[in-house]
Amino acid sequence: MTEDVITITLATDPSHAGWLAFRQQLYTGVDRQFHLTDMELNVTAAERDCLLAVDADEAMCGMLELSLRNIVDGCLSGPVGYIEGVYVAESHRGLELSRRLLDAGKEWCSQRGCTEIATDSELYDVTAQQFHLSMGFEETCRVVEFRKALTSPE
Repeated sequence: MTEDVITITLATDPSHAGWLAFRQQLYTGVDRQFHLTDMELNVTAAERDCLLAVDADEAMCGMLELSLRNIVDGCLSGPVGYIEGVYVAESHRGLELSRRLLDAGKEWCSQRGCTEIATDSELYDVTAQQFHLSMGFEETCRVVEFRKALTSPE
């Protein structure tokens, strides 16, 4: 299979089965309803999108989820284009599809006034870190993030 028969388009169907399946592979430990709600936001929110890669047989073979963020550690501008997630089907790996998706993502970000693009990976995911470095990203920092719910006064 050659990469020139692959089309990259914006996701428009928040219940796309292939997109859901890829999200379930990429974002483990998240329930189906969370995925569907997040996919809806990717389709409807102005600051978010998902690019889908489809082959000549109209089979989904990759995805890249994007957002605009006002503040990103290690970046000095805003908004910053943010790669929320990238996934390529095993059958299409090694064909430079991830680079094509990232190039399309960079164009999406540029069209929205971004001068920087950022992403992240889990601290333990050395494969993802190596992937991002191979795509030209530079490491900016390592953090462990915390949260605490705020309760309303009774």
